[in-house]
Amino acid sequence: MDSNLRKYLIINSIPAFSFITILLSPMYASKIGLNVYEASIVFSVVYGIQAILTFALGHFFEKKSPNYGLAAGRLLFAIGNIILAFAFNSYIYLIAQIVIGSIDIFWPLVSMYERAIVPPNKREKFYFLLPLISEFVKVLLFVPIIFFMDYDKTSLNFYRNVFLSVSALNILYAVLMVKYLPFVKSGSDLHEEHMEIHKPNIKKYITVLLNQIIFFANFGFGSYLIISYYIKDILNADAKVMLTYEVAFSLTVLTSVLWKKYIKLKNEDAIVIGTFIMSLFYAMLLVKGWIPFYFSHVLLGIGFVLWISSKEPLKQEYAPVNFGRYEGLFNGIQLFSKIFTPVAAGYIASQYSYDMVFTISFIVLFANSIITFFGLRYPSR
Repeated sequence: MDSNLRKYLIINSIPAFSFITILLSPMYASKIGLNVYEASIVFSVVYGIQAILTFALGHFFEKKSPNYGLAAGRLLFAIGNIILAFAFNSYIYLIAQIVIGSIDIFWPLVSMYERAIVPPNKREKFYFLLPLISEFVKVLLFVPIIFFMDYDKTSLNFYRNVFLSVSALNILYAVLMVKYLPFVKSGSDLHEEHMEIHKPNIKKYITVLLNQIIFFANFGFGSYLIISYYIKDILNADAKVMLTYEVAFSLTVLTSVLWKKYIKLKNEDAIVIGTFIMSLFYAMLLVKGWIPFYFSHVLLGIGFVLWISSKEPLKQEYAPVNFGRYEGLFNGIQLFSKIFTPVAAGYIASQYSYDMVFTISFIVLFANSIITFFGLRYPSR
């Protein structure tokens, strides 16, 4: 594989470790006194602000270098982690989450950047290795952290040290994105090999984008926020358990080195099957106990490997040249939907049950697999 791609894959270990902020911040909210409904309101406000900005940025970076946008996103994420480390009430926590959440408005730039640097014939291998390296980094770093955590007695200082470490690493990532990684002139650039074979298909491209929107919007509903409070309220555990089961997910992804080569699926089939298997994650959460909870993360890992390794190659294969505006628009719709999903899930969990949240999430992802199947299988009339 090209040395530039190897550098990009290795440096993406920083965003992989940074995911710990997403895992721990709901538990941190609980530590500073927010209940599940109050925390969900915070996240809904964050998504509302993101939705307003994301379309404009996607369109803007069609003509500008995505390197600068990705660097800016990581700097904001770093600043948000610093604010979060010193949050002591709901107002500062809200400000921190708004700044941290601003990274989401830059996600369309990731697809633009990767489309420009990854040759079409390397996409499947690249998107197989990308989550593999990310999950390996999580296992490598999360396991030692788990041993430093005291069950149900994790101090605020522990959370603060983690958030400050994430901040420092993201500042480094921003510098490397501008000074070290391959430079892409504009978000409309294609890899030179892609230009020779590019055959956009708007219907299939929108089908894949719709799958992505429903997946992420649904994960804003049956989210790590809800799962964190479920662990605390129902399973009587804390952030240590959250990290332990994230490691279970990561180990499942790593085992794909052994089994994925034996699964001969076209990308159009893999994205459907992956989405369906991930819907079973929520079905398993309906079964109480530690073993079903562990097995649910195994299912999530298997489905995720099939989904991520097929979604991005399909999206980049079918996308039009000026797909920044499409990515920005659909990412904006996705984030707009997430204005309502966290607060709706928080209300349902607090007033009814966590099981109702998980049931709705299962139904939505299952329906998503059906929609994607028909959208990719049958031509438009």
